[in-house]
Amino acid sequence: MKHFLVLLCMTLLSHLCADTLKIAVGAGYKKPIVEVLKAYEERGYGKIDAMYGNMAQIFAHAKQMEIALVIADKKFLEKQKELSFVNYQNIGTGIAVIAYAKGVSFDSIEDLTNEGIKSIAMPEAKKAIYGDAGMEFLNNAKFYDRVKEKFLVVATVPQVSSYVSTHEVDVGIINLTAALDSIDKIGGYIKIPQAYYTPIEIVAGSLKACENDKACQNFLMFLQTPQAKEIFVKYGL
Repeated sequence: MKHFLVLLCMTLLSHLCADTLKIAVGAGYKKPIVEVLKAYEERGYGKIDAMYGNMAQIFAHAKQMEIALVIADKKFLEKQKELSFVNYQNIGTGIAVIAYAKGVSFDSIEDLTNEGIKSIAMPEAKKAIYGDAGMEFLNNAKFYDRVKEKFLVVATVPQVSSYVSTHEVDVGIINLTAALDSIDKIGGYIKIPQAYYTPIEIVAGSLKACENDKACQNFLMFLQTPQAKEIFVKYGL
């Protein structure tokens, strides 16, 4: 009897886990999505399991798990070949910024080339959209050759934010969302002019598993509500 109950509990737990909606989110958007998920669950719509990481990590996990939805930059989702998306729903626009540490004098993008700026952190271009945008900016502004020796390349936007917050680097290229989240820990930020990089469209990309999943469709509708949009605006999207 005891053995039977254990098996029954395991079966029920497996069933519950299988029914839980699973989504993947670009690491740079963790804070707004955490807040959106909290609001979603507080309204009684059910729990959602979210994993966060750079694009390489997300694609690796999505191939191994039944991920229904990926929230990230549309360009990265469209050009990858590991996953097949059936629809994209717009969430907002990503804005690239240069964040600088407390005590660092930084007034314009041209200050990147100043001798006083000794280190620049940025996410890896192949794994994070703001690394890609950062490289576009540096090349288009003709700064790359003048600052390449200052680079510290890491995997994710949150890592860059952490380095700037602790003044392990002087400046970092991140998104406005991350800069606003760390505003009390950094010296400030300057927006990179849009003309220097390709526009960043943040979307919820639906995979095949989302099409007939009621929970996934409900969450997509919630992302369009005033409550969700207010959260995204608060975080610079």
